[in-house]
Amino acid sequence: MTLDTIDRCVAVLVGAMCAAAVVTGLGMRGDAGVFPVIAGTLGVLACAGIVLGTLRRRIPDELPPPLAWQRFTVWCLCVLGLLGLMIMAGTFVALPLFLLVSLRWLGHLRWPAALAIAVAFSAVIYGVFVYLLSVPLPAGWLAG
Repeated sequence: MTLDTIDRCVAVLVGAMCAAAVVTGLGMRGDAGVFPVIAGTLGVLACAGIVLGTLRRRIPDELPPPLAWQRFTVWCLCVLGLLGLMIMAGTFVALPLFLLVSLRWLGHLRWPAALAIAVAFSAVIYGVFVYLLSVPLPAGWLAG
């Protein structure tokens, strides 16, 4: 069994679970099903992209690109820092910092572009979760 076949099978299984989340969300009363429908739909789309990506023809001896372990380790440490800082400092202090560091050093963006994306994405997250969904997010230092 090739790696493409394994990837395709896993993507189909995860896509089926995401489709089940969509069906479950559609069956919920009121606004309770909005998040499962959105998350499930995005999951189905991502899985469809993976399946379509595995269908492209490759040279049989072509090896998959190696995983950049250093970048992966730095990204994992950034995510752990985000989670820890989110509890202490709050979501809207930790999220822009995480995005700024990730985009600047891992994405190799320039400071102005990384700052603009971090601020814009944080504003969108604030609008969606605080105003549209009324989800309480960790406030950290902002609450005290």
